[in-house]
Amino acid sequence: MQIDYKNKGLRLLKKGQKGIIHAIFSRFGLILLLLIVQVLILFSIFQWFEEFLPHIFGGTMLFTVIMVVYLLNSRLNPTTKITWLIVIMLLPVFGVLLFLYTQSNIGHRALKMRINQILTDTKESIPQSDKIMKQLSKENPGVAALAHYIHRSGCHPVFENTSVTYFSLGEEKFEEMLKQLEAAKHFIFMEYFIIDEGIMWGRILEILAKKAAEGVDVRVMYDGACEFALLPHDYPKRLKALGIQCKVFAPVSPFVSTHYNYRDHRKILVIVH
Repeated sequence: MQIDYKNKGLRLLKKGQKGIIHAIFSRFGLILLLLIVQVLILFSIFQWFEEFLPHIFGGTMLFTVIMVVYLLNSRLNPTTKITWLIVIMLLPVFGVLLFLYTQSNIGHRALKMRINQILTDTKESIPQSDKIMKQLSKENPGVAALAHYIHRSGCHPVFENTSVTYFSLGEEKFEEMLKQLEAAKHFIFMEYFIIDEGIMWGRILEILAKKAAEGVDVRVMYDGACEFALLPHDYPKRLKALGIQCKVFAPVSPFVSTHYNYRDHRKILVIVH
């Protein structure tokens, strides 16, 4: 199968409906403005606290030393430690408050609890075959121990009779993707961090729309960061008009939250023939 790069596939956006300029003067621009206002308010509050620093300089220095010792003995990533050490030592009050705010995980804790609950409720739906684990233990005890740990912590069982194909070039992967999508009969699920209109997505979208019209269950998920400059807020509705179910992970909202630290970097394609 040869890829026809002259065929740009299906496009849902007209010229001028994407890019930085469109993002600034769209719903995203309003949200960005509200976020900036909130950040300025937070800075103003921290600045107000800093006016009292001459009176509490000794206490501030002692608190900074305590935070530095705490960070040095914490289990944070070394790179993260260095970043927070610099911020806290340069801006003691603001740095400590920012650290406490980000570590509180406001905005993400509820989602994390929900995911953990879903994993607990569905764990028995994907059982691990004892026969396969025994066979794996005989062949490679180290891999078997790792597989047991992964299944116990994340509900990811090991299966037999599977195969893996390595693509050294993206063009080869793209060619195989188009072929497998064309062969789909029952289900297509795509989860990608970034989706942007172009030759690759245009060709894929053209096939997805055709398969959805044939009755194939087609579902797409992408990260909300795409709204910054790549896709408009109503893009899921445009896909829905083609019969494609679409969800956005962590869409951009007008509230400052630690949830922005967690993005959907997965790149997954599941096809059921």
